[in-house]
Amino acid sequence: MKPMPAAQILASVFIGLNNFFSGLIVRPQFMTGFFNVPFWITPGHFVYEGLIVSLYTADTRTVFAEQGSDFFDDLGCDETTPIGECSGSVSQFVYSFFGGRYSSDNVVTNAIILGGFLVFARVLTFLALTYINFSAT
Repeated sequence: MKPMPAAQILASVFIGLNNFFSGLIVRPQFMTGFFNVPFWITPGHFVYEGLIVSLYTADTRTVFAEQGSDFFDDLGCDETTPIGECSGSVSQFVYSFFGGRYSSDNVVTNAIILGGFLVFARVLTFLALTYINFSAT
């Protein structure tokens, strides 16, 4: 990309889109319709999902649910449940927080897809460095 400020702006746009559609800013269960497409083609989604499920899938520490939260509802608690008695594990919280769309079953698939992104980016970089010469223009 020429000139340098345009390249920097374009890179920041790609970084912003990657962060937005990775599930980091907007949770995956809220990306429906058109927004489901960039969610699945954004590399950050696979990194973030792999990181989250690798860390918290088998975590049995206790998380207390606040009344009215999605986690509270997913645990089957209601208004009659005494405060502090509605709790689940960290892995249950992660499942609830991401609407069941992040799963430890996807870790191998995520690694393969990320490897594909990496190979594609390296090939594209090689082709760009081989065939594009800004100094000659």
